[in-house]
Amino acid sequence: MEYMAEETVVDLSPLALSILELLNERPMHPYELAATMRARHHDEFIRLNFGSLYHTVEVLERNGWIVPAEREKEGRRPERTVYRLADAGRRVLLQAVSEIVSQPRREYLHFSAGLMFMHHLERKAAVERLEQRSQALRETITKLSRILSELLDSGHTRLTLIELEHKIALLEAERAWVDKIAKEITDGKLEWKAGIEPGAESLRRKHGTGAH
Repeated sequence: MEYMAEETVVDLSPLALSILELLNERPMHPYELAATMRARHHDEFIRLNFGSLYHTVEVLERNGWIVPAEREKEGRRPERTVYRLADAGRRVLLQAVSEIVSQPRREYLHFSAGLMFMHHLERKAAVERLEQRSQALRETITKLSRILSELLDSGHTRLTLIELEHKIALLEAERAWVDKIAKEITDGKLEWKAGIEPGAESLRRKHGTGAH
């Protein structure tokens, strides 16, 4: 089982990590897991729906990382299985978190793809789209900052919410950069053409085309 954990840990999804983390606190059934994730705004960082939640629970149980603790029956509701975290699951959780925190991972951001091809827009249109993005980022930052403040006021520790603080910091940095690029386009400081500058082709051939 430990060998399987070593092989699988890198590929654990954020949803799987969230389930393991919550079960590390106390046993829960899937509906309670989903409700707790929403209450703590985990859905700002993971794609949360009952289909994917139940599927992930099944996979974690099949791997032996979570195990049924008891079955609940309330009135006419279907019987619900309460899960607890197994020792193997706790080891997987610690290994996964350690690797994610310590090792940067290549991520393919949707915005980056847009920037790659932004030069196909007219200069003025690009500025307008960037300004729209800046405004949307401002609204998101305001919303998340309010949520963070409310959660802190309700007794959550800052460390419990550190991922929310990180997301706000990233959005603020992106908004500042977007505003800077929009201004550079408007002021003519960012040349509005893509490709290689004249005379740079020979330099490219000299240094080779290999990428690392």
